[in-house]
Amino acid sequence: MKSIPFYSGLGLLALLASCSVYKNAPIDLNAEEAAWRQESGAIDRNTTVTQIQARQIGLVLNPDLNKARLKLASSKEAARQSGWWNDPSFSWDIVQVLQENTLNMSGSLGFTIPVTGLPALEKKVAEQYKEADFWLLRQAELDFLSSLDQAWNRLAVTQRRKSVIQDRLAVLKKENGMIEKLIGAGEVEFSSRQVASQRMNDAIREFQNVTETELEQQMELVKLMGMHPSSVPRLRFLTGQGFSLPAAVTAPSPAALMESPKIKAQMATYATTETLLKTEIRRQYPELELGPSFTRDDGEKEVGGEIGFNIPLWNRNRKAIAEAHGVRNTARMETVQLWKTELFNTRQLEASQQMMIRHCRTELQRMESFSSSVQTMEKLHDIGEASLLELAENRHQLYESRLAFLDNLDKLLGIQAQLRYLTHANLQSK
Repeated sequence: MKSIPFYSGLGLLALLASCSVYKNAPIDLNAEEAAWRQESGAIDRNTTVTQIQARQIGLVLNPDLNKARLKLASSKEAARQSGWWNDPSFSWDIVQVLQENTLNMSGSLGFTIPVTGLPALEKKVAEQYKEADFWLLRQAELDFLSSLDQAWNRLAVTQRRKSVIQDRLAVLKKENGMIEKLIGAGEVEFSSRQVASQRMNDAIREFQNVTETELEQQMELVKLMGMHPSSVPRLRFLTGQGFSLPAAVTAPSPAALMESPKIKAQMATYATTETLLKTEIRRQYPELELGPSFTRDDGEKEVGGEIGFNIPLWNRNRKAIAEAHGVRNTARMETVQLWKTELFNTRQLEASQQMMIRHCRTELQRMESFSSSVQTMEKLHDIGEASLLELAENRHQLYESRLAFLDNLDKLLGIQAQLRYLTHANLQSK
């Protein structure tokens, strides 16, 4: 009999050792910032960054992607730990009879038998949440790549615009010097200087604005890549944007859109609400409680068993079932509406792409026409058949046409980046 408390104590210690314990996880912001700076410093040693490298860095360091990965890891662990039966219950009563100086006791051990299959449904719900988080991570990757490509294209166009304005400033400086000489010789009117000065001032302000925009876009790109802001001055992005028209991006078909991670994640979420509704319906039925019992009364020892269950007369889990019905119906509507929205957005992006391609082609034709005119006027000016003011006007038209093309190209590239990542078909090629 003395060994019973000993072994009971060992069993209790083993039970406690298998339980989860709390572990403190303090946050040292200074240490986190130092580690972030060090990690970024190891990357920005190679100061030149291509678009492919920017994608690769961002897929590793982007905080939104890492948050989605942690959520998926949490869902995987929750799915692994779900589906267990309820723990057994144990009770032990001791009663001292004072008049007779006797000790009576009784004890029971109860097990809940899940005849309604609730643990299996709980496991299924956890697996469905895991599937939804998996597809949400895939969608987060698509959203990141789309955002990074848009930021990269904006920076590429801005840098190209900056070089165009720089070239324009150099030409204007030369033209203004020649106009001053012509005014001094009395060959042109003084108003020509005002026009030239206004164009110079406009170009200077445009250069200042585009320089500010370039810095903002570089900061945005570095932020998307998940790097420390101190890396911005050391990085040189190899954009190399020209005046060529990119090929059209094919819009995904409705069948392809059904395979998009966003739709699959929503479908998995809807399936979860279906299972949760089944779970609440199952809860109206009783679970079976079984277990042995022991009683000692006036020295007599009795051993038996216990059986119990709830009788579903009036409660029947009505409130939870009604709420689960509402959640399921809402999720169904959200799923259908998401599909309609994605379908509409795809067609809208496709139409916008076609329109911007037409605009870019129009500006390209205008650029070719103005460029040809400038070349002709330069030849005529060299032989004295065209004035400097006529040449300057043609150059200004070519300059404005180039900026207009870049504005349209900026919009076109943004639309194409969104179209390209509506589905995960392009992930493997990036």
